[in-house]
Amino acid sequence: METADALAPLLGQLQSLQQHKKDHPLAYARLWDRELPRTSQRRAFQQMGSLITIISGGNRAGKTRGSAMFSVAYAMGRGHPDAQRWCRLNGIDPTTLPDRPGTVWAIALDSPDGREYMRPAIAEYLPAGSKWRNRDGYGRAEVQIPGGGRIIFLSVAAGRESFQGSAVDLCWFDEEPGDEGVVNECLMRLVDRQPHAKLLLSMTPLRGMTWLHDRWVAQPSEEVRVHYIHGEDNPHLPEGALARLLRQYGPHERAARARGEWTTLEGRVYQDWARHLHVIEPHPIPEDWPIYLGMDFGTRAPTAVVVCALGPDDRLYLVDEYYKAQATLSTHAKAIHALIAKWGEPEWIVCDPEDRGARLALAREHGLANSAAKKGRGSVARGINSIAERLAPDVEGRPGLQVFASCTHFIREIESYVWDERGAGEALDQPKKRQADHLLDAVRYLVVKLGKAGGFAVG
Repeated sequence: METADALAPLLGQLQSLQQHKKDHPLAYARLWDRELPRTSQRRAFQQMGSLITIISGGNRAGKTRGSAMFSVAYAMGRGHPDAQRWCRLNGIDPTTLPDRPGTVWAIALDSPDGREYMRPAIAEYLPAGSKWRNRDGYGRAEVQIPGGGRIIFLSVAAGRESFQGSAVDLCWFDEEPGDEGVVNECLMRLVDRQPHAKLLLSMTPLRGMTWLHDRWVAQPSEEVRVHYIHGEDNPHLPEGALARLLRQYGPHERAARARGEWTTLEGRVYQDWARHLHVIEPHPIPEDWPIYLGMDFGTRAPTAVVVCALGPDDRLYLVDEYYKAQATLSTHAKAIHALIAKWGEPEWIVCDPEDRGARLALAREHGLANSAAKKGRGSVARGINSIAERLAPDVEGRPGLQVFASCTHFIREIESYVWDERGAGEALDQPKKRQADHLLDAVRYLVVKLGKAGGFAVG
């Protein structure tokens, strides 16, 4: 009897805590976190873009769940106790949130997706007393949070006209919107609520290199942050479960579904390319590593220059790039001299063989001695094969070519470089014409001249 009496207060406290968790779920919600080099759901919300944040996540990475937490906190505003506790629990700066209750648009691709995914995700973190309108119906729905915040559920399929007229604090798109006009309209709705208003996009990029990639991922700006979170890093999933499911997909769709990588899903020339394997963070290059330059001339098309360093393990590192259209040869020459001042004197410079006049002027007028890349029947195919051989991992799982993450134009080119469908499967396969390949050509010239025999040997 005495034991039961002693336990009664503890049981009461436990029941009170359980009820508090039920009434205030956001206050106890944790974003998962893994230390670098693994990915983190939490870091994506700790390091938001000043205007736009893109969370590119694999399947089951938690991108929707994390975005739902953030949306509820944004609607509450930083003064709400639940939002304050959520920020403290997850190491998030509370000034990221508006200083008052906010208006959030939660935007699905279509109304059924909103009913099936977004509304339940939001509902999981709403405090007791929240009031819904049309929670289970099709079309527009809304939930009001005690204290004044509100979340309105819309769909891209409703069209641009459905997004006009209101001032909004946060627009959250779950999955990639195909209609750029809808996104542009949402950006206009954020103008009156600056500087705290934000656009948040959480997605698995299964549509390949779309307008969104070209606009905000390939050309990053100070206002935009792009985060990648990997499904296999999610500690809440059974170990190995996602990997087993992903085996049914091809390598490029698997890269998108597992790691949120932006890829051209069909017909890619460089099948072995994978960001997690080939893209590395920039780091200092030892002075004794030889440097090589490759160059592809352009006039209206961009002139492209790549800088590569060869490590003592015979692995090639693409450490810098130059990419500029509609400029004079003198401008390009100045840029090349700046690259040399930064990385060191190259062993050689190899150039596009088609423009002999530009090569001679580069040497005679600008002091940049160079040689012509090999050309002739089959030279493109040989060059592609040479790059492909370096991309292939060795027995230790390491490729013979890695690229600094700062070389964004090259990464864009290699990920969108596809075969011409008319040539696929024929004896003379050719890449599709009129696609960006200027930096790829520069690397092709360089890799062929450098050579590869058995290991990665200097030619």
